[in-house]
Amino acid sequence: MDRSRRRRQFNREAEDEKSYRERFRFPLELDDEKKDGESHQSETVDDGNDSDSFIRKEQRRTLFEETKKPEKKDSSFRITKARDIPSAVHGTKKHEEPDEDGVGGPIRQKPLPGASPLISAIHGTKKEELSRKEISYIEADKKDDGIREQGYTSPIIEGLKRERLLRAKKEQKRLEERRQREAREKARYDDPYNLKGKQPATIRHGQETAESEEAVPVQETPEKKTTGGTASPYNVIMTPYDKKKRLNNRKIETKRQGPKYTMPSIHMLGSDRTDDYGEADGALAGQVVGAFEAIGIPAEIFDYKTNGIIGRFGIKLDRTFRLSNIARLREHLGPNLPFYSFRVIAPIIGTSNIGIEFPLKDPIHIPFSKVFSSSSLKLRKNDFKFVVGKTVDDKIFSYELQKAGHTLVYGNNEIDSSNAIDNILISLMMNHNPNEFRILIASDKPYYEDYKNLPHLFQPQKSVMDPDVLSGLFKELNDRHNQFRRAHVRNLNSFNQRVSYEARKSVIAVVIDDLSELFESNNPDAVRTIVQVLKKGKPLGIHLIMKHTRTDVKIRFEWLQMMQTRISFRDEKSNIIEGSETLTDGNDMLIQIPTSNKALRVNGAVLPHDSKQRVFSHLKHIGG
Repeated sequence: MDRSRRRRQFNREAEDEKSYRERFRFPLELDDEKKDGESHQSETVDDGNDSDSFIRKEQRRTLFEETKKPEKKDSSFRITKARDIPSAVHGTKKHEEPDEDGVGGPIRQKPLPGASPLISAIHGTKKEELSRKEISYIEADKKDDGIREQGYTSPIIEGLKRERLLRAKKEQKRLEERRQREAREKARYDDPYNLKGKQPATIRHGQETAESEEAVPVQETPEKKTTGGTASPYNVIMTPYDKKKRLNNRKIETKRQGPKYTMPSIHMLGSDRTDDYGEADGALAGQVVGAFEAIGIPAEIFDYKTNGIIGRFGIKLDRTFRLSNIARLREHLGPNLPFYSFRVIAPIIGTSNIGIEFPLKDPIHIPFSKVFSSSSLKLRKNDFKFVVGKTVDDKIFSYELQKAGHTLVYGNNEIDSSNAIDNILISLMMNHNPNEFRILIASDKPYYEDYKNLPHLFQPQKSVMDPDVLSGLFKELNDRHNQFRRAHVRNLNSFNQRVSYEARKSVIAVVIDDLSELFESNNPDAVRTIVQVLKKGKPLGIHLIMKHTRTDVKIRFEWLQMMQTRISFRDEKSNIIEGSETLTDGNDMLIQIPTSNKALRVNGAVLPHDSKQRVFSHLKHIGG
């Protein structure tokens, strides 16, 4: 048999001997174990060379006697326990054990020096008593060395004791100051004018602090005088009561005391009486029907609308008439209609009929006071709404400046375009104070002389040719952009909701008159500022109102895309709004707003010069 095979061969005798030595004997086998052990020892004992087997036999004899826990002897190297380790459930309380009389009761132990009981979740701890007890225990422990147990003194324990002593003194000092403060407040509440002739609170406070210093030597705290004539300590660690009181005082200091700005009265705008213009001319209606019959199209007038300047007949045609023939219809109707200028609306919004708009022979001006008092602006809300005039169907056109974005006023009508800008600005100044609305005018025309010295002006009026005309606006744009980014907001309303009243930003309306002059002049700084405002000025509360009177000077297409609201007067080429070639000369405009895909025909309201001066004088007087 080879060597490896012999090594792996199973030896039953050796395995039995090994299992006999190592297996655990149960208590019932103890008596048999001794007998079997003696007999087995006589059989297997050899010369005494195998020391391991001898030791295992000795262990087998004394197996259950040596498993007992040995008693530890007293040693000078053993560290005595500094304090009882509290249990996670019961804390430092022991289980109840019967006393000498057999009656069970809790074992009360003397508290260790510097030890503090656990804080209850319901009742808490009486901090004043605890701090005094801790101080007395620790100081007694320092004076009497016999209280300490004999043995090793740990420096860690001594450091913990010193920290607890300082913490207890601070707590006692804070409670004493709080008690004094409550006493002073109670005395001031009972006798706010010191009518009882008691000792002043400051003297009483000095005596109390002197007594407390004699009892417990603590460090003095700085005091500050309040408005009531009493002194109160400044606590580094403020209680919830102190924080609430301080917050209430701060709110009282920053509270606005009544209105400091009065809005102009609606009566300053003048009378709002208008003549009756709602009836249609019967002879004129018959001529319109005859014009349709002359070209072979049966028609019927079912409606008439007017705002005093432009009238509109609602005409119902035959069902077989196609609206695609409207272009040829204009050419054939022109010679037969009694108007020198007319405009065909196909279809009227909300119906399947067409309309014929024409100027009235005797127009009636639309008073601005009537438009203002009949719209939602009479409620004097802070919504930045403005009015321009009335539509053809005698409805007031009002819109929000923040929705309108940047506005372009296009056309060679100098007077009426300036009148439209006046309506926008005066509408906003009537309902908003200088802290909410500002105006920047970049023009040297005499028309804007009345706006000088107004409190709403962002900066003094300058010419468009001035290189620094928009430098202040560019700085304001960058400042607002950085502040909004740090405040994590995107628009002006969100920013004003997060900051205080004094830190709120105002809406700025920038009037540029004339944009065509700016294009022809060499002023790159102003052009660069306008581009930046067009790109990111709307959410920051900066809105452009640009006037362009020269139709021969082209406007860049990129600029037109960023001008959300467009107002166009009569234009033969219809460069800005399609259909503006059919308008009449004068107070007649088309307005394209971003929330509508169809332009509205609007006639501007007129504000008399004396009413305008009354409003401006009131604003200048209030502004100081």
